[in-house]
Amino acid sequence: MRTVLSFVSGAVALLALLAAVPLLWLSTHIVDEDGYVAFSSTLAKDTELQSAFSAYLTDELSARGVLPAAVKGPAATVLAGAMRRTSNEAGFVDAWEETQRGSHREAFADPMPKVLGIDVSPMAVFVTKQATGDLPVALAVPKHLVVPVVTDASDREMVDRVKQSTTAGRIAGIVAVIAAVASVGLARRTSAAVAWLGGGMIAVAGLLWLSSGPVTQSILDHTEAPSEFARTLQKLLVDRAASSLDAWLVILAVGGGIAAIAGFVGRAVTARRTA
Repeated sequence: MRTVLSFVSGAVALLALLAAVPLLWLSTHIVDEDGYVAFSSTLAKDTELQSAFSAYLTDELSARGVLPAAVKGPAATVLAGAMRRTSNEAGFVDAWEETQRGSHREAFADPMPKVLGIDVSPMAVFVTKQATGDLPVALAVPKHLVVPVVTDASDREMVDRVKQSTTAGRIAGIVAVIAAVASVGLARRTSAAVAWLGGGMIAVAGLLWLSSGPVTQSILDHTEAPSEFARTLQKLLVDRAASSLDAWLVILAVGGGIAAIAGFVGRAVTARRTA
C-alpha cells in the first residue's frame, strides 16, 4: 500500500510541477511589473525592433503632419541612424524601460482598457533629440504617442487570464513540493523514490520544451497586430519568453539529473551494505 501511495504522490508532484513551472515563469516575468521591465529591457538593443520603431516613428510623425512629406525619406534615414547610435546609451534603455513600465500598468489595470497600447513617447523624444542636428526641420513629438498592440477581445481575455498565474503557480508549486515529500516519505526505498522523481523532473522539462514551440507559434498566429511595429514587438517578446523559459527548463532538467544520479548511487550503496 505504501508503494502505491508513494507512486501516486510522486505522479501528483510531477503533474503539479508541469503546471507550476510555466505559471511561475509568467508570474515572475510578465505579471510582476519589475520582472517584466527587466525581462523586456533586452529588446531595447535588438536591431529588428530598432528598425521597426524608426519606420513607425517616421510614418506616424508624417501622418500627423509633424514631419513634412518632402523630407520624409531623408528623415527616415536620419532617425534610423540615431536609433543605431544611441541604442547602447543609458538614456535610450531608460526610455524603453519607462515605455514598458507604462504599458504594463495599463495592461494590468482594473478595469482593463478596450485597446492595449504602448506609449512610445519617451523613446520618440529621446531619438528625435539625438537626430535634431541632422534634420532640416525641428520635430515636436506628440505628448502621447500610443501604439495599439492588442485590440481583439479574445486577446484581452488572455491577458486577463495571465493575471491569475501568480496564485495558480504558487498553489501548484506548493502541491508539487508537498506531494514530492510525501512520495519520498512513503516509499519503502527512499533512494528509489528520489531517482524516480529525478527522472520525472527530466521528463517534465522535456515535455514543456517540446510544447513550447507549438504554443509560441499558436500565440503569434492568433494574436492580432494592428501595425508592423506591434507585430515585431509581439514576435520578439514571444521569442524572448521561449528562450527564457528554456533556461528554466535546463535548470529543472539538471536538477532532475542530479536527483536521479543521487538516487541510483544511494540505491547502489544500500545494496552493497546489505550484500
